[in-house]
Amino acid sequence: MGTLLFHPSTAPFVQQVGRAFYERGSLAGFATTLVDRPAAPWRKLLARIRPLAGQLQRRSVTEFPLDLVVNSPWGELARLAAGRVDKSGILTDRVWEWSETGFDRWVAENLLSSEVSAVYGYEHAALATFEAAKARGLRCIYDVQAPEHEFVQSLLQAEQAHYPEVITPYHVYIQQHQARRTARRRQEWQLADVVVANSEFTKSTYAQAGLDTSRVVVVPYGAPPVHPEGVEGGGLDPAPLRVLWAGSFSLRKGAHYLLDAWRDWAPGERASLRVFGALSLPEKLLAGRPANIALSGTIPRATLYQEYQQADILVFPTLCDGFGMVVTEAFSRGLPVITTPQAGAADLVKPYVNGLIVPAGDSTALAEALEWCATHRQALRTMRQAALETAASWQWSDYRRALTDSLASTGSLP
Repeated sequence: MGTLLFHPSTAPFVQQVGRAFYERGSLAGFATTLVDRPAAPWRKLLARIRPLAGQLQRRSVTEFPLDLVVNSPWGELARLAAGRVDKSGILTDRVWEWSETGFDRWVAENLLSSEVSAVYGYEHAALATFEAAKARGLRCIYDVQAPEHEFVQSLLQAEQAHYPEVITPYHVYIQQHQARRTARRRQEWQLADVVVANSEFTKSTYAQAGLDTSRVVVVPYGAPPVHPEGVEGGGLDPAPLRVLWAGSFSLRKGAHYLLDAWRDWAPGERASLRVFGALSLPEKLLAGRPANIALSGTIPRATLYQEYQQADILVFPTLCDGFGMVVTEAFSRGLPVITTPQAGAADLVKPYVNGLIVPAGDSTALAEALEWCATHRQALRTMRQAALETAASWQWSDYRRALTDSLASTGSLP
């Protein structure tokens, strides 16, 4: 008897949950969509298709045996195909919702065997499975890795009112379907025996929405293994300050405020900004950006870790993030961070010790923080040791232990 974990992706935080159950001897299986199976006959064929080759590399399961994995890839493959031809994002979103709810139904109809005593699912992809599990008397564990849906949408709509140039047909489409998607998440919440949140910030947004948070346990995500050589990274005067952005360059992450701050700060040759991640801002906001801002697109994670080590500061001015794993990733390479209280990982940031915290949506404060970094290079470099120590103090092994201990205390583990 054990817990069935299910999620449409093989994201690192999902695999760590699976490993936590596996180490305890209580992982009944892991259900997902597209997963890399190196020994499968079709693997070499798909690897020749360049877009799929990269996707397969990102869908490896490394934290527990592959024979515990069952998958149904077709919906996810359809979503990936839609993304290749879709310019507006609307088709991709439609296929995403169809594939995610279809994945949930597939789990509910096929995987609740007699060996399963509990199910562990994620928001918007768990309703059918939770309903079927409840009918069988199984425990339901619900993981919310993002702030409450209406909280996020209200925040984004306020930004769109302030920056109407970002509004596209995609945003209009999302607003039209917002109520239905919120209702689905609320149903999942009500069915859960216990809810796992990745930060106090995430939990607080559900409390603000009027949901009962008495069943919520908070377990912050862990940091990757630390690399002590990261303390030697970065630079000093007269080398330019190297500022790094990692992840989607989007409205929700505060990218437009960083552009405003950078233009106001106008560091010239004193600093450079490199952006690694998908671009989600409209061209109107990107147009006319200074020459010392380089938009480099998405890069492999191993390469990104090297960039963490070489940079002087990571800037993450998010408007709303349940956690923000880029913070702990940066810390693991000795890179200090500028972020906002609207990131759950801000709980780990000690101002002027391992990073800086600025108000969300405040380009002036962000510009001042960047100027401080540029004029206090030795202090910034000293922060690298504290960043490493922060990452070392809460590793993924700590997360796994805290997760299983918390769930055991609620009676949700066999």
